[in-house]
Amino acid sequence: MRSHIVLAQKERDLYNSLIKKAKETSHLCPAERSNHFTFDFAQSVGIPHHARQMGPLYFASLRKVHIFGMRIDGQSRQLNFLIDENESIGADGANAQGPNAVISMIDYALNTHGCEDLSCTIHAIIVRVS
Repeated sequence: MRSHIVLAQKERDLYNSLIKKAKETSHLCPAERSNHFTFDFAQSVGIPHHARQMGPLYFASLRKVHIFGMRIDGQSRQLNFLIDENESIGADGANAQGPNAVISMIDYALNTHGCEDLSCTIHAIIVRVS
């Protein structure tokens, strides 16, 4: 019954050990370095975005963007991609979170921040909201 809890804890332990290894080897030359990447889509937000949006701006039609974050754990850096719903694949941004868009952003991150590393691991944070 609780096997999913044990499996989740094992996955969490693996995740934490990979991040620790990436941080410990970050100072080494690329041929000896191990890197770890974590990525996720944040919720779509309207721009400009204010936590307490009141007044005339509340009724304005805001520009919606999708936020894709790619964390480079060994370097403690994060790349954020802002994808306008009008510039994404598909009508009305329907495929902004599809495989082609995600692979393109991961490819960019790996080529610019990890292409020379000895090894790298990737974790996707997937949260489904229904």
